[in-house]
Amino acid sequence: MDNGTKVVRPRGPGIPLLLSGLIFGGAVPLHGQTTEPPPPLPERPLEFPSFQESSLENGLEIIVLEHRNQPVASARLYFPAGSIRDPAGKEGLASMAASVLTQGTESRTAQEISEAIEGVGGSLSASAGRDFFTVSVSGLAEHLHLGMDLLSDVVRNPTFPEEEVELERVRTLSSLRAQQGQPTQIVVRHFFRTIYGEDHPYGPSPEPATVEAITRDDLADFHAAHLRPQGALLVVAGDVDLQEVEELARSHLGDWAAESPPEAEVPAPPERRDTRISLVHRPASVQATIAVGHLSPGPEHPDFFALEVMNRVLGGGTDSRLFRILREERGWTYGSYSQLARRVHDGFLLASAEVRTEVTDSTVVELLGQLRRLRDEPVPDEEVEAAISYLAGSFPLSIETASQIAGQIAENRLLGLSRERLLEYPARIREVTPEEVRRVAREHLDPDRLAVVVVGDATELLPLLEEVGPVDLFDVEGSPLARQDLEGSGTHGGDASLLAPMTRTYDVIFQGDDAGSLTYTLDRDGDVWVSRSEMDSPMMSQEQELRFSHPEMEAVSLIQESRQGGMEVRAELRIQDGRLVGEAELPPQAGGSQSFDQAISSEVIFPGMDEYVLATTELTEGAEISLLVFDLMSGEPTSIPFQVVGEETVTVEAGTFETFRVEGSQGPTPLVLNLRQEAPHLLVRQEYVGAPLQVELRSLR
Repeated sequence: MDNGTKVVRPRGPGIPLLLSGLIFGGAVPLHGQTTEPPPPLPERPLEFPSFQESSLENGLEIIVLEHRNQPVASARLYFPAGSIRDPAGKEGLASMAASVLTQGTESRTAQEISEAIEGVGGSLSASAGRDFFTVSVSGLAEHLHLGMDLLSDVVRNPTFPEEEVELERVRTLSSLRAQQGQPTQIVVRHFFRTIYGEDHPYGPSPEPATVEAITRDDLADFHAAHLRPQGALLVVAGDVDLQEVEELARSHLGDWAAESPPEAEVPAPPERRDTRISLVHRPASVQATIAVGHLSPGPEHPDFFALEVMNRVLGGGTDSRLFRILREERGWTYGSYSQLARRVHDGFLLASAEVRTEVTDSTVVELLGQLRRLRDEPVPDEEVEAAISYLAGSFPLSIETASQIAGQIAENRLLGLSRERLLEYPARIREVTPEEVRRVAREHLDPDRLAVVVVGDATELLPLLEEVGPVDLFDVEGSPLARQDLEGSGTHGGDASLLAPMTRTYDVIFQGDDAGSLTYTLDRDGDVWVSRSEMDSPMMSQEQELRFSHPEMEAVSLIQESRQGGMEVRAELRIQDGRLVGEAELPPQAGGSQSFDQAISSEVIFPGMDEYVLATTELTEGAEISLLVFDLMSGEPTSIPFQVVGEETVTVEAGTFETFRVEGSQGPTPLVLNLRQEAPHLLVRQEYVGAPLQVELRSLR
């Protein structure tokens, strides 16, 4: 919700609130103080740190940046092998390969690798972006030889252990399911698919089905094909010199066979013929997330510097047009920005905002209008000068540390740009004129061929947006959605008539030891079910009363109190005439006191109801269930996905049960639930993947 409401939510069905620390900072002026800011200091000439270049006989390029103000060093090895190399139907392969790359080699286990680098206070990691695959090591300069040895080992000799592959698959699937409930993730994924198309490697994103299709052999094949010295770039920065780095590189990477990776096949993106709105239905959303934009020129285009200034004027900061108009003048959002992205192939221009549902159509009209205005009207000199001053003046802040400088140098080289393009950045920005900004806006902005993506409740938004332009309707996975499918969408399918009064007690186990108990009682009060829970644990305590209707299982009220250390959280919410009303009290660092009074769909459930909905929903292997749970943190409903992945026999203190294994996530942590196959499907055991916490059924009455 865009009113800034911050409340903490449970991390799993029936599990107590785990407080997330939120730190808010900022200077507060003294009351009544109105002093003019001092004039800016005269500009000092920028001296970009010098760097040296070399190469090995096998084609590996080397850049060395001497930066001796601290006794530390970092080495980053880049390959042209990001997700652009993912095969169709196996999107997510590059990212998965990066995550498992450091988890074992022919001579070291994952634990031995971790102990070796952490034993000297360093770090080793790998990651994959759209265009590049990166392996990084950092630490004290005196241990650079060890860092290079480990970096070389994981790059040249990874084994991709099967158990690590499967663990990473679970994490990835959990993350993807969590993203299905995050509007910012949904809008970006759909925007890329829209502007690049399904056949362009920038278009598709990883999906649960594509991650499930990836095998351990796929990771090994990806490594063999794409992690090669020819075309790779090693950037070493810190308390080092060229001779030392060359010796280390030659020792660890010099005998690496000189092979060139295959060229990526990149088809042309689809040509847009008009401006259309893609409306992604996210049931019960109380706000809309909007993305508007199209493709932009590649990084080597001569208009790049003028386009940078144009973007700054449009939405590149808090003094830009979009922020000033949509937030300060209209009051529709807490912030609206634009982004000009550089990629090896086509980049993109993206303007975005999050607004209340009722002003979504007005916001889309305003965004389109501001793009037309920028193209058709002269930009005042003072706006251009302010944009230039910011871009040129802030550039030195991006090259303060050795790591920052190395990153700038590497990005420039990887994008195929000349050395001068980076060194002359501030000067080239200052050469941009208002006339050039107007020219590049006229030549590169096309408001009549924009992609407009809106994520929100389509039952509310569709009538509004059809007044703006043609609308195509999709679900959150990106599949086309017929208008008649909107009716009744989002219904959770739970049936409270399957419930009976009961008492359940669970053991809370942390790191294998008893960490307390959790007790539930469920009773009928006329046409309302009342669920009361109490946690008794040295770590924290919590009491909750949850009410929902019979048999529709609609939320009625929630009262919750939790204490952890010296912090307390209280929340009291109720549904009244189709509106959510109530209050929450949080520690100051988590947002303080909050009030709620907002429209809410009957399809939305309170935290803690998800367990009862799953218990009374028909479960079969392979079934996918998405529940709309009111997220106390964001102040709006969030889609929580669950999937029945199989059947398991589970033994706990309460007995042995035939269960459904259900995977899901609430937040960043994957969950595994074992639900009794007999209806109602009560929770028998719950585990957090990668965390030493689980809950097991002790008794059931």
